[in-house]
Amino acid sequence: MMLEVEIFDGSGNFTDWTEQVILALRQKGVLDYAESDMRVGMAKEPDKKKFSNTDSKADGLAVAIILHCLSKSHRKRFIRSTAFEVWTELHKLYGVPNTEDLVSNILELFSFHMDPDDKEGRASAVQYSNLLDKINFTAFS
Repeated sequence: MMLEVEIFDGSGNFTDWTEQVILALRQKGVLDYAESDMRVGMAKEPDKKKFSNTDSKADGLAVAIILHCLSKSHRKRFIRSTAFEVWTELHKLYGVPNTEDLVSNILELFSFHMDPDDKEGRASAVQYSNLLDKINFTAFS
């Protein structure tokens, strides 16, 4: 399965772009490299960290996926970075919550009601839970 991710140039919806990149990273099994610093300290030099050979290749794949989804001008600043460094910096630059989406989701939450046809409440509970997840993602991503 091939995922298509729009190129992010700083002017689009960062939250939507992030969701697409997360799917691409997860598909290749390298999401952890973007979301946490996978380097390990060396015994002789505790302040220096490095990757094992396997981790280095996986991190390189994660970096390549993220950079491939960025505009050329954005790519240049991250050429020598780890996936975690790229991901963290992008979130610092563009990860401001989308207030419009957040307000819309909160209003939807306040107007939420259980579907009368959903006698056991399962579908409504799932829908409610998904809405809360959406609010949390919008507010804290």
